[in-house]
Amino acid sequence: MRGIAARRLFAIAFGAALIANAAGAYAGGPKAKFAYVASCGNDTVVQFKVGHKGLLKPNSPATVGAGACPVALATVTLAGKRFLYAANENGDTVSQYQIAANGTLSPLTPPAIDLSSVASGAAYITADPKGAFVYVTDFDKQVVQLKVNADGTLVTNTPATVTASGSSTDVPVADPQGRFLYVTEFGHNTVLQYKIGSDGTLTPNTPASIDSGGNPRNLAITASGKFVYVPNLDDASISEYKMNPDGTLAQNSPATLNLPPTAKPLQVVVNTKGTFAYVTDEKFEVVYQLKINPDGTLAMNSPSSVPIATEADLMTLDGGGKFAYVGDGGSLLYQFKVNRNGTLTPIPNKSNSIGAGMSNAQILLVPGGR
Repeated sequence: MRGIAARRLFAIAFGAALIANAAGAYAGGPKAKFAYVASCGNDTVVQFKVGHKGLLKPNSPATVGAGACPVALATVTLAGKRFLYAANENGDTVSQYQIAANGTLSPLTPPAIDLSSVASGAAYITADPKGAFVYVTDFDKQVVQLKVNADGTLVTNTPATVTASGSSTDVPVADPQGRFLYVTEFGHNTVLQYKIGSDGTLTPNTPASIDSGGNPRNLAITASGKFVYVPNLDDASISEYKMNPDGTLAQNSPATLNLPPTAKPLQVVVNTKGTFAYVTDEKFEVVYQLKINPDGTLAMNSPSSVPIATEADLMTLDGGGKFAYVGDGGSLLYQFKVNRNGTLTPIPNKSNSIGAGMSNAQILLVPGGR
């Protein structure tokens, strides 16, 4: 079985599962108007409106059909039009939609691109910040390279894939300037480093990878492009890196932030200003609250964590810096206000959850559609 449960089984099999924020490693842009959640269990994308106090309410319709087990989402904007893509893990496809002015999703023609001939799955997806290229990983050795047509549909680039130097490609994230792509590789405990060419194709940087901790997962890059953070699911730690001008990563000092023993950090998210970071822990069911020092190193905020009633899976932040949302990998989405000191407060009260499909995965926020 694949999907959300399978992603965790992959993690366990290698010694230890988005998203994303996966696509969406840092919160950037204006305040969000709409939110979308990949619902693997229902084969749908759940659609929400974002209220002025950060509370989510279902859009109409509340869901739109996707492929088999959507797990990751990405969005691009072209000529004022916004498009959304859902990576369908069990169908080896990527569903493609246009986002209407009211936030609802309309399937494009064709409604999906089939990747079965070039990859063994569609695990995670990200778009370059310029909106011209999209990249998909498959939990194997492939990174699929796609181009965005003028009408928002996707087509494979030439070549269609690059093959990773190791195995088990996981979460791809482009830097804010769209010059480099980083892919966590949980089978070899490394982060792959690529240059993005003007045509969108990837070339391994030199060196092609840098060591991480055990089972690296959903990484984050600050909006400044200066610092990168990688959660290590098996080591209860966060690897801290500085980004060199050539796109290669170098360990910061200290090289890691250690979390409580046996913690299972799944994802790092950073705010737009690069002052605060958050880490979901799927074992202890909390979100760790961190400060980002001027040198890029991490330090615990006070209090150091906020509890999630069921499980802390994937998380995202509103680009306006006021609200945060955490999925539980099941059927609920938790809503928080971001305080000035970076700590999270449940909204509207301690029962701050809303239904969000089944086996929910990545949460994606957008400022609007057309």
